[in-house]
Amino acid sequence: MIPEGADILPNRTGSAPGIIWQPVPNVTIMTFPGVPAEMQLMWAEIAVPYLKNEGWCTETICSRTLKFWGIAESALAEKVDSFLNLTNPTVASYANHGEVKLRISACAKSESVAKKLIEPIEQQLLQIAGLDCYGADTDTLPSTVGKLLLLAGETLSVAESCTGGGLGAMLTGVAGSSRYFLGGIISYDDRVKEGLLGVNPRDLAEFGAVSHQVAKQMAAGVRQGLNTNWGLSITGIAGPCGGTDAKPVGLVYIGLAGDGDAESFEYRFGDARSRDWIRNLSSCTALDRLRRKLLAKA
Repeated sequence: MIPEGADILPNRTGSAPGIIWQPVPNVTIMTFPGVPAEMQLMWAEIAVPYLKNEGWCTETICSRTLKFWGIAESALAEKVDSFLNLTNPTVASYANHGEVKLRISACAKSESVAKKLIEPIEQQLLQIAGLDCYGADTDTLPSTVGKLLLLAGETLSVAESCTGGGLGAMLTGVAGSSRYFLGGIISYDDRVKEGLLGVNPRDLAEFGAVSHQVAKQMAAGVRQGLNTNWGLSITGIAGPCGGTDAKPVGLVYIGLAGDGDAESFEYRFGDARSRDWIRNLSSCTALDRLRRKLLAKA
């Protein structure tokens, strides 16, 4: 039911309109559809011009979000502690699924002035953070790795066990990734590790599929088999079952093969989180390992 005296706000992308009305003097109420895409467009096209025309938008808030991987929120907060008490710009930290973010926000008369306030703070934070910062705003680990591979003119292939193709899905989720990502092998069974990746069956028997030895051979095998500059592998125990005292749920090995000898890295992500969380964390951490290697090589 539309209140008396209210006007309809057109919705050019959906069927549900919005309304604007003044129930009492000096009070204006605007309502919009709940569908995010429709609401956001109507806000930009109707609400913002209205508020500016009424003189209610005299300042602009602009934000820049720096993204980090491989450092805990508490450790990052300790490094940048002196920035967390700033008033304009402000700096706030957030953490989600292994990623840490620092959002720098400034309020000014215009967007350009706000960005000028943000810039020196951003540069200082980047100096402090070093390689732990992988990008900003819309950057993702897959997109950042992709840019670095393109810059180097190099290619990548992946071999996955516990992630079951999740790493490949992340990489192919970036538009244009076919220019540097050639493909991958999901070697869930040890016979695939042996037959397609050339993993030594004696090492599988002695050390197990979740081991430094196998991770390195998986990375080297997919690199050679798909003829790429880099091979990246993941093998681990994502749970909820399959863990032992020696090899608990959350134990993951990441292999990385390039021009030199293959490397492997051990992670213990723990069993307190879900299977999907461990798989996602493993894929992101593998990409971060490659990112740091590419930057060190550049």
